[in-house]
Amino acid sequence: MRSWQIDSLAQLRRGLPDAEVTPYGSVLEPDSLDSWSDLDVAVRTTSVVDLESVLGARIWASQTARDAEWQVIRLVLEDGRRVDLTITGAEADVPAPAADNEVRFDAALAAARFGRGSDLIGLHLVLGILRESLVHRMVAADRREGRTHHRHATAQDAHTADVAALLRAPLGPATARGAYELYCACRAEVDPDFVAATEGLDAVITRGTEEIGEGLVTPRDIELA
Repeated sequence: MRSWQIDSLAQLRRGLPDAEVTPYGSVLEPDSLDSWSDLDVAVRTTSVVDLESVLGARIWASQTARDAEWQVIRLVLEDGRRVDLTITGAEADVPAPAADNEVRFDAALAAARFGRGSDLIGLHLVLGILRESLVHRMVAADRREGRTHHRHATAQDAHTADVAALLRAPLGPATARGAYELYCACRAEVDPDFVAATEGLDAVITRGTEEIGEGLVTPRDIELA
């Protein structure tokens, strides 16, 4: 079978026929490529790139950085693919991010790190998500009590047990999923307009647990993509 990275590279080249699309990173190192790997691509073009159209999926989370010459966009697509693009010559059209975009991105990255056994980085990311969750619990306590100074426990203090329970469980991609789910529950309590959306993270985990056969990617595969 072919890897999704090679298929996505081919998709980018078809969608950007006038651009120079050059892969780098793990896709060039078959021994290191696995289902958790992202696709790293440099794109040189003179036209604005509609990423959702070219990649054929909605963007679930993203990170963007730019300077005068290039734009770096790290994507988590709704179907679980993770694609990092360095674009020069023009810019990409990136839809407005979701209200919880940063937390989504960290959850997806944590899932991939845990999937690889990189528990140190995975837990670091998860602790940041849990910290944000507790901030929303503190806001809820302030609103319920009508003040920001609390000498004694409030009803919200009992929810710290949810965080403790999550951290007692064995670390793995499910830890990232649980942290994001907890964040969504905490935020929804103080933000009535917030809508949880776990599909992108669930797809990352599902895709990451799929097996890629040894020797799957060859230089010829990359050339033909």
